[in-house]
Amino acid sequence: MLFAWRAIDQAKDAKSTALGRQPTSDLSPATPGAGANTLIPSELPSGAGDVSRSPGEVPVLTEQTVYEPKYEKQPLVLKAACERPMYADLDEPRVKNDKAQADIELIVNCDTDLLNFGLMEKVEGSEEARPNMTPKECADKIRSALVGREAPIPVRKGSALCITTNYDAARASGDQWRMILMHVVGVANDGATTVEVSAWNIPD
Repeated sequence: MLFAWRAIDQAKDAKSTALGRQPTSDLSPATPGAGANTLIPSELPSGAGDVSRSPGEVPVLTEQTVYEPKYEKQPLVLKAACERPMYADLDEPRVKNDKAQADIELIVNCDTDLLNFGLMEKVEGSEEARPNMTPKECADKIRSALVGREAPIPVRKGSALCITTNYDAARASGDQWRMILMHVVGVANDGATTVEVSAWNIPD
């Protein structure tokens, strides 16, 4: 009988040891619908909730956009006459007598001789700019204070413009889309307008 009682005690000890070593997850009630491959939010792949952009769609400029300097404070002199605008390609930058690949034009009002800038097709900008603004500040101004389509922009010494170039034209030519900051540094009596232009590449 002594041996029998010891055998029973050893069996109880073995059972207790086995239960003590069993993983806690095995002792917990199963969660209905839970599977072995279920991921918690922190384990989801990065960017899983991102919305992809359609091919050819203009990128949205955000606080995370990284701009690459292209050139800084390059001088240009534009001089127009009545019914003869002067154009500028701000990607290079370069003054032109024709509108091909131009981003902006200088126009003279034939009745008043007043000077205005005009933005070319699919070029957007804001007059709410200051010299030495960052490209991110320019992007915010273009978002919140956009120049209306075909609206004239008065030329004034000391004024500045933030401009994004034509995205479709840049893609078609294999070039990069750009953010431009243009500062009017002088307006002569004959209407010759001197500007300083800085540019940054915008990632696609």
